[in-house]
Amino acid sequence: MKKRKLALMLLILGLGTGVANAGNKPIDISSFVNNSWCGENGLLGCSTFPYGTKHYNGITYDILGNKKGTVNTAWFAADAADQGSGTVSITIPVKVAKVKTVYTLMNTEWGSTQSGLITITFTGSGGATWTFALTGGVNVRDYNNGNYTNSIACQLPGGVGESATINAWVNGDGQRLDEQVYELPAAFKTQTLVSITITDSGNQGEQRSFLAALTVSTLVP
Repeated sequence: MKKRKLALMLLILGLGTGVANAGNKPIDISSFVNNSWCGENGLLGCSTFPYGTKHYNGITYDILGNKKGTVNTAWFAADAADQGSGTVSITIPVKVAKVKTVYTLMNTEWGSTQSGLITITFTGSGGATWTFALTGGVNVRDYNNGNYTNSIACQLPGGVGESATINAWVNGDGQRLDEQVYELPAAFKTQTLVSITITDSGNQGEQRSFLAALTVSTLVP
C-alpha cells in the first residue's frame, strides 16, 4: 500500500517523466473524432480546453484540435447516437506488443452513478480479453463541476486487472479532464494489444462519454 501511495505521489508531481515517457505510445484516434470542444452545443469553457501534445502525470497524450476549439477534438458518444438513446461504440486499433498499462482521457457530458453505462474492452492477439465497466462518481465523472457526478476515486490501480482514475487537467473555471489508468491482466504481457473498444449505453442527459486521447505503455503505472 505504501508503495502504491508513493507511486501515485510521484505520478501526480510528474517526477520521473522521462522514464515514464520511454515506454509510452500515444494512439491515433483521428479517424474516430466526431466533434470539437466548441461544436454543436459546445462544452462549458470549451475555448480553454487543451489540444496538441500534452503531458499529464508523466504520460504523453496527443489531443486533436486547434486554438479556436473548432476542429474535431474527441469522440463524443452523444454525437455518435445523434443526440438520442441507444448503444454506440468505437473499436480503436492499437497493435502494440506487451502492453501493461492503458491511459485514457475521458469524461462525461452529464453523469450517472449507474455502473455499466460505459465499458472498455481490451483484446489481445492470443485470445486475451478484458472488459471493465466504469462507474460514474468512481472511475469517470462529468467534465463540468456542476449538478452531475463530481467525484472520482483518486488513486492508481491496486494491481493487474484493475483500474483507477486521477485528474489530468483543470482550467480553473470548473471544467476538467480526467485520466483513467488500466493495468491489464497478466495475459497481455505476452501478447499484442490488438484493439480497444469503448461502448456507451447512456442517453441524452444521462452520462454519455467522450474520449479525448489514448496512450498505451509497456510500463506499469
